[in-house]
Amino acid sequence: MDEQAIRLKLFEWLNEQSLLNGHVFPRQQLATGFTIEGRVITLIGQTGIWTPAGFSMPISITTTTKGPYDDKNELSEEGDLIYRYRGTDPNHRDNVGLRTLMSQSVPLVYFNSIKPGKYVAYWPVFIKEDFRSELAVRVELNPVYMMYGMEKSEELGSTVNPGIRKYIWVSIRHRVHQTKFREFVLDAYDRKCTLCNLQHDELLEAAHIIPDKEEIGEPIVPNGLSLCKIHHAAFDSNIIGVSPDYIVKVRPDILEELDGPMLKYGLQAMEGSEIILPRHKSDHPDKDRLDRRYKRFLSA
Repeated sequence: MDEQAIRLKLFEWLNEQSLLNGHVFPRQQLATGFTIEGRVITLIGQTGIWTPAGFSMPISITTTTKGPYDDKNELSEEGDLIYRYRGTDPNHRDNVGLRTLMSQSVPLVYFNSIKPGKYVAYWPVFIKEDFRSELAVRVELNPVYMMYGMEKSEELGSTVNPGIRKYIWVSIRHRVHQTKFREFVLDAYDRKCTLCNLQHDELLEAAHIIPDKEEIGEPIVPNGLSLCKIHHAAFDSNIIGVSPDYIVKVRPDILEELDGPMLKYGLQAMEGSEIILPRHKSDHPDKDRLDRRYKRFLSA
């Protein structure tokens, strides 16, 4: 199987894995790579521009961030990125590889580190411009492919106008920001539900105290709660609320209902309990935001 075919299979694999891992790729998974026809293809390595063994051109580029929500290495609002050469020699093999990708319009993957050892992936990206004197290239995402896949992307082709492409990219960007928010919130709460202590990662979500569409609804840990899926839904539906002093309250009509064990132990038993707070005080839920949200719960 040639390199181009492997790249297309890689994009399919990334799509499948992103649905399984919540769109976050552990470094170990990327370093181990994926297997196709008995051949192991590593996706990331010691250098930011990565060319697997046996490949003639890079398969991925990687950037890292130094802190939460540091967007300087992210794709811009237009879906592109200025990516620096390796070192200062324009003729280094890795830098030549980027220019070869550009000349042949060959796609690759962009991995952006959201925290040590964890990445979000964008694919396919293309090298669109070379700024050799500045030791950099311009990388551009194909949002139609990332949203719809190869078959639909080829079918739509150039018929997708810039406004639609930007709309698709905004949707992708929002999803990535929500992915980051989830990772930081879950880590702050030691990856457990703050109400019931459930520790199954695949059943945990990051709930906004104040919705992200509102003025103080930033995707930051003090505006988040780590909740299991049922408690997240109950919180968003104002079935349960959390007071500014971290006490869980259940809506009165729910307390009076008679149903099965889920209602009794999953919701009614939460009444009057105290949420499990993060270890670091700076990560504790913001009391002003909780107060605003709690008033909404009381009026529900």
